Order: sequence, then structure tokens, then C-alpha cells
Amino acid sequence: MMKRMIMAAAALTWMGQGAAFAHAYPQKESPPKGATVTTAPTGLWIEFDDELEPHFTGVTVTNAHGARVDEGHAKVSATDPHHLSVGLKPLAPGTYTVHWHATDTDTHKTHGSYSFTVAK
Repeated sequence: MMKRMIMAAAALTWMGQGAAFAHAYPQKESPPKGATVTTAPTGLWIEFDDELEPHFTGVTVTNAHGARVDEGHAKVSATDPHHLSVGLKPLAPGTYTVHWHATDTDTHKTHGSYSFTVAK
């Protein structure tokens, strides 16, 4: 009996550790990280590996001079809580930096950035 209780406690501890280390990280982006695109996108999206908390998640896009070129109001999809998107203003050729921050439904916070280029 004691052996079963110890095994059950160990299993619960092991399963709990996996959940404790869950964080939301990008899995796919459009435009993709490091890409050079020939047509300026009108929007940007990031797909995360964990469900996002909409009120504490966002993304901004800046040009080479640091000016924001996103339309604001980044949104987590109501039908897919892994999907974050934002509209973009008309983009001229150049390099753009995407700055994202995410909070998953377990309240773990992550952030990062990447760039893409619109070709001339």
C-alpha cells in the first residue's frame, strides 16, 4: 500500500513539473522570421505553442527608424487562442522588427523579437 502511495505521489509530482514549465513561444510567423518578401504584407500573425491570455498579449511592428507601422489593436483569435494577429500600415521596402509579448493561460510571460524585410 505504501509503495503505491509513493508511486502515485511521484507520478503527480512529475506531471505537475511539466505544467509548471509551460510557456508560450512562437511556432510559426507570417511574414516568417528572417524572410524577405516581395509583396508588402497588410497584416502579421504569430502562432504560439500555448493558449494566450488576450488581455496580456500583444505585438508591435517598427521600421528601421523605430516608428510603429502596425495598426495597433493586436488580437488573439476568439476561435484559436494560439493565434495572435495585427494589421499593418502600407509598408515601404526595408527591414521591419516585430516585438511580441505573450502571457499564456497559466500566467507565464514570454517576449521576443524578430525581423523581416520587404524587398525593393
